[in-house]
Amino acid sequence: MPDRDRILVVDLLGGLGDLVMVLPVIHALHRRHPDAQLRVLTHQPGDALLRHDPAVTVVAHAERGRERAAVLAELDRWRPDLVVTTTRYDGIADAIEELAPQSVTNLWRSPPPDEPVSARYLRILASEHVIHPHDVGLQPHIVLTDAECVEGDRVLDDEARPVVLVPSAGMAVKQWPHWRELATALAGRALVTGEPAVLEAWRGGPARLLPPLSLRELASVFAAVGRRGGVVVGGDTGPMRMAAAVGARTVGIFGPTAASRYGLGPLGVDLQGLPDCPHRRPTSITEQVCWWEAQCPLSPVGPACMADVTPGRVLDLVPVPALR
Repeated sequence: MPDRDRILVVDLLGGLGDLVMVLPVIHALHRRHPDAQLRVLTHQPGDALLRHDPAVTVVAHAERGRERAAVLAELDRWRPDLVVTTTRYDGIADAIEELAPQSVTNLWRSPPPDEPVSARYLRILASEHVIHPHDVGLQPHIVLTDAECVEGDRVLDDEARPVVLVPSAGMAVKQWPHWRELATALAGRALVTGEPAVLEAWRGGPARLLPPLSLRELASVFAAVGRRGGVVVGGDTGPMRMAAAVGARTVGIFGPTAASRYGLGPLGVDLQGLPDCPHRRPTSITEQVCWWEAQCPLSPVGPACMADVTPGRVLDLVPVPALR
């Protein structure tokens, strides 16, 4: 297939983690078409993760609730040769297929229950001959500047082998109930990060609080954790995917989502709660009975799969303190 001059990647699924999972697509397209202009249409604030990425020429933004209009405007304004999208709702895929000379609009087709989502994207694109087959193993990678790496080290100060906790889950069904028990067991070693409301809830608790951080500042801190031999602990969330994408070791706590499809990558360990839960649907998670309201058929007090991952299982994966 000849190189394309203009490539548009559309990711409007709405989640920070969704954008991180599409990073290998962006990088594989750039490697196959190194001279092409590559634009990404996505939401704010996740677009900040693409800043300084040499694969990306321009980032365009879609207003929430007006995604289809943004796609149509981009197609009309820029006339891309190739469009790749993760997004199919509201007739977006149909519009792309009608207006773009070439497109790949269904990266979700026929997924096996044990293939990571990013790998599935890449395998489909390779089958469509728009990326090199040898790039199907690419992992998500966020590009940081030298100055940002220095800032990440400054935030952590002299902390050796830091243990950073990411207690915010984004959805109630992904909330782990054992955070404070874990932090207490870490005896002052834990650092907590999150939005201001999360930090306020932890004030005076058994862990130290990192300052409020922008997405790129948070990524730089995670990268510093990786360089210092530490670990980032959290659930199936966007910040945890950021941590893995900048080289930090992760311990992921998975319940309603299957770690076989949504795991955080080769640098970490993914702990699956209740692996044999009969209600889990690895390839159609939003159709699970528990998904939207966190009403678990197996427990009246919250998701049984999340509670099934004990603090002890996490502690076994935390690096021992460095000798001073």
